[in-house]
Amino acid sequence: MLAAPRIPRSSAAAAPAALLLVQLALGYEWLVSGLTKVVHGDFAGGLASELKDMPADGWYRGFLGSVVEPHASVFAYAVEATEVAIGALLCVAAFSLLLGRPTRLQRLVPIASLAAIALLVNFELANGGHFGLALGKDSFDEGVDLDTMMIGLQLVLLFFAPGADRVSPGR
Repeated sequence: MLAAPRIPRSSAAAAPAALLLVQLALGYEWLVSGLTKVVHGDFAGGLASELKDMPADGWYRGFLGSVVEPHASVFAYAVEATEVAIGALLCVAAFSLLLGRPTRLQRLVPIASLAAIALLVNFELANGGHFGLALGKDSFDEGVDLDTMMIGLQLVLLFFAPGADRVSPGR
């Protein structure tokens, strides 16, 4: 019987390090996206008109028109707060792991990932809901949009959040 190959120590650390970089990148994207909305201050006032111009169709167009658009400012503030919270949590938890001092925040990464996936699915549906499965409109369009890419990366964090198992209950 053949023995399993021994993985060098540096290779064994590569996967958690890569996940940590994904977590930091996603955290930074969420934090900057949320802070941009807050700092510019026009997101809540402009969301209803922006939603009317989006290519959503079918049941989701009905949902946007009857539920979200009449209460657009409430949804906008919720989106802003959620984006900032997701970003801050992912970044702080990642930095705590980088510093070798994991905190309980790391256990919240899967919850933040679920919230992020919910936002991303809504953004994708509002934009027509192709989820990266259609060709771009023209040769200069992106192959897969950022929201679709982020859904995949958030799913990775949801199931493989780095360091969540290393946090002791006392921390």
